[in-house]
Amino acid sequence: MPTRTGVGTEELRRTNLCAILQTVHTHGPTTRAVLTKQLGLNRSTIGALTGELQALGLVSEETAAVGGRSGRPSHLVVPRADNVVVAVDLGVDRIAVALVGLGGEVLERHNRTHQRGEHDVDHVVDAVAQMVGDVLADRSGLRCLGIGVSVPGAVRASDGLVRFAPNLGWVEEPFTDLLAKRLGLRVSTGNDANLGVLAEHLRGAAVGYSDVTYLSASVGIGGGFLIGGRPLAGSTGYAGEVGHMQVDSHGPVCRCGAVGCWETKVGENVLLRSAGRLSGGGPPAVAEVIAAAEAGEERAAEAVAKVAEWCGVGIRAIINLFNPEVVVLGGCLAQVWRAAEDQVNEAMSRSKLMSPREDVVIRSALLEDSPLIGAAELAFAPVLEHPQAVLAVI
Repeated sequence: MPTRTGVGTEELRRTNLCAILQTVHTHGPTTRAVLTKQLGLNRSTIGALTGELQALGLVSEETAAVGGRSGRPSHLVVPRADNVVVAVDLGVDRIAVALVGLGGEVLERHNRTHQRGEHDVDHVVDAVAQMVGDVLADRSGLRCLGIGVSVPGAVRASDGLVRFAPNLGWVEEPFTDLLAKRLGLRVSTGNDANLGVLAEHLRGAAVGYSDVTYLSASVGIGGGFLIGGRPLAGSTGYAGEVGHMQVDSHGPVCRCGAVGCWETKVGENVLLRSAGRLSGGGPPAVAEVIAAAEAGEERAAEAVAKVAEWCGVGIRAIINLFNPEVVVLGGCLAQVWRAAEDQVNEAMSRSKLMSPREDVVIRSALLEDSPLIGAAELAFAPVLEHPQAVLAVI
């Protein structure tokens, strides 16, 4: 029988189950008393719902005196970390794989480098499948809820098809289906920046903010956005490709075929080439250039200043477009921001910001690998949204 709000009893129960599970997954062990207060439910309802989550094997309960005081103990609801997912971050020069338990703890992590020319989709599927198999080997007693993959490209929301990933050389690649068939597990794939903004919102530098921009640069630039706390995906999942926003009509030709894209002005390879270094090498190589600039090496200093200027140009355009509360920077962008914040701000101030500069917080990402953590959240999502879906996991 529908409630007065028109929500069916079963739907309301599932919504409350989700709320409890999401709370303990995101915030860790939480007392029943806190859950009662936060969710506005009575103690008996909280007790029944946590009992159901226990029966599903998703949480356990512990008892402890609150604040060390004597008297009635508090029931602590704890996410069970033997429910795991495998998160994969597929980069241009390396693959990262992590085993993550319910509650967000990274239990194990491995990296593998790969060379240019090793981006053939079948080769990548083989490599990822081997790494996933290794991380799950000899893990009896764990329940794997699925695989989440972060990809530096446009991913179709409906089926995980990688529509376009120019830095991998992929066009219309059915990577998600191929990996799922190879592993025999549910695989969910998302754009790296979209997963980065999710991770930073839940566990990083954007906790407490509803309008968030996440920008990260390695070889290319990715942008992920939350608008009013909800992901900006577009009609088919391709929104946010800010790396291919034109910033210089007389600039170089981009890998995508356009002229003067933002990622031709900002990124690891741009900085390294400008500083006279070989491309590649990732964050350590960028850090070396920044250290050389700070030590007085003229060419390195000019390279950092040039990239910082184009960082400011792009960030200014994005602030005007999306009016975020906070801009979180990852990868090379974060490194340049920390080294040349004044130069970035100077470039931003050369033309009008619609939102006053003091209304926008710009900060570095808090998480070491935001897209990897976001990939784990993507894999957990079906069970967090429908806890009884765990019964379908073999």
